[in-house]
Amino acid sequence: MKYYLDTEFIEGTQKKRFLGIPYGSTKNTIDLISIGIVCEDDREYYAVSKDFNLKEVWNRFQLDINKNFPMDPEYNKVYWIRENVLRPIFEEFLEKERGLIYKMQNMGVACSGEVKDKFTYRNFKKLLKKYGTTDLKISKEVKNFIACENINSGGQILLGNFHPNDKPKPEFYAYYADYDWVVFCWLFGRMIDLPNGFPMYCTDLKQILDEKVSKVHIDDGKGENLVHNRLSWIKTLPHYPDPKKYGEHNALGDAKWARDFHQFLEKL
Repeated sequence: MKYYLDTEFIEGTQKKRFLGIPYGSTKNTIDLISIGIVCEDDREYYAVSKDFNLKEVWNRFQLDINKNFPMDPEYNKVYWIRENVLRPIFEEFLEKERGLIYKMQNMGVACSGEVKDKFTYRNFKKLLKKYGTTDLKISKEVKNFIACENINSGGQILLGNFHPNDKPKPEFYAYYADYDWVVFCWLFGRMIDLPNGFPMYCTDLKQILDEKVSKVHIDDGKGENLVHNRLSWIKTLPHYPDPKKYGEHNALGDAKWARDFHQFLEKL
């Protein structure tokens, strides 16, 4: 059974803190923020971790070299992960919170009904604690999600219960898969700690794409093969899945795109 995965993560060194005061940096690492997995039988799994270093992610920035305002260095800071990864997750959490309050009110349960919808560190941290999932729980849920491939019956999806002796045969795919695969494997510990039946590698769709386009000859009319235009050419073909329509930087949306992109490549 084919599974397509995507993760959002933070990479690099992180600030060490004592009583909130930074005093050094950790070694390079990769921490999971969110994970999405889509199976070829249309089952889906999605979770946001609450074990990553939120303060580090919130404060991580890049300097925009295209702006030069030495009198105002704060203006050059671009909080890319905060705006492109955390903000959409915050909107997801807000939707859940509003739905929960609405349900409680309809049941006659007394609640304030107040939803703090301003995108701040404090508000995000509060919702992450409520709706996030520990990495340990994610690892168990992923194993049970994969176990479902052995118990589908009549199109009905049943709850999987992964047993140590179970040996499903999942095939994992991802686009630019290297870091996604490391983050995925670390959910279970060392490489040898992967559950029974799990492969120790993930097929990279980018490699499949490169192999496909390496056989393409695009003539500029002068007998020259325009190698640099191959990827642009791929995007002009019918049925090419546009990543923007899937919700970029959303782990589940990107996993769905990976599935559709693989199907596109197989027909290419």
